[in-house]
Amino acid sequence: MKIKYMLSSLLLSLTVSVHAQECVMPISIELDEDFTNVPAAARTVLYQSLSRMATENGLTSESPLTPFILTVHCDVLDKSNHPGPPIQTVYNLGMTFYMADTYTQKKFGTAYITLNGVGTGEVKSYINAFRGISAGNAEIKNLINRGKANMMKYYDTQYNNIIKEAKRLEAQQQYEAALMQVLSIPVCSKGGEAASKYGLQLYTKNLNRVNLYLLNRAKAIWAAGQDQMTAEEVCAMLAQIDPEAACYKEATKFMAEVKKQVRSDIDLEMRQKYNDQIKLEHERISAARAVGVAYGRGQKAQTTNLMWLR
Repeated sequence: MKIKYMLSSLLLSLTVSVHAQECVMPISIELDEDFTNVPAAARTVLYQSLSRMATENGLTSESPLTPFILTVHCDVLDKSNHPGPPIQTVYNLGMTFYMADTYTQKKFGTAYITLNGVGTGEVKSYINAFRGISAGNAEIKNLINRGKANMMKYYDTQYNNIIKEAKRLEAQQQYEAALMQVLSIPVCSKGGEAASKYGLQLYTKNLNRVNLYLLNRAKAIWAAGQDQMTAEEVCAMLAQIDPEAACYKEATKFMAEVKKQVRSDIDLEMRQKYNDQIKLEHERISAARAVGVAYGRGQKAQTTNLMWLR
């Protein structure tokens, strides 16, 4: 009953938040092979600028599983050196931004701007140019708005297929992979509430599996040697078990037995349950997303071929 209450509370709060704020859509920030000739420090600044541009326009790069990308192609229009001291390197760059669906290789549109970068050397010149990318640029905002409209159509029509794939992974006990799938669906889309509810169910299953492993591991360590040092190690492991895990009561009982047997007061206690149910569920859905994101980042390919965009 408690879990049902918490899920209902979460869904109510999510529904309110959808109407209260702008819809946030998942996007992947990609830099293609063009940038292998750009200094690494400058590429980092460019990636940060693209991420900021996305965030300020209602996108998030936190979801690793999305067919949609935001990328940019850079052309050096002019390069010159101004006499110093110190000598200044000046770049004039043409930047073409793209939003696209990598599954269908459908391009949603482009935005073109020019940037000037001045610095004491090539790296600083590039960095200063990339820092000049404005998230409020009208061309960029128009591109992102077109892209978001296409992205919403995708999730509104495909969420059932995404959830179906997550259930296939769940059947194989691949809970982290399933979480990555289902929580890629934006809350504000038609399938958002169903995805969030199912995501919590997956998170609970994964939570129970991980915490049962901790309990069994603690029991095995304790069986191998029952002294003060082992007791402290076992209790530290048991202290990691979540109060909502199915094995929580068993873990609490086992900890009490360990303490009793060593006849010593160990200054390690199980975590207390949260009092605020709504706050708890916000924390748990964030934790669920973190599991999926962490898994997805570990699976992400290191290189991307985006030549089809041009």
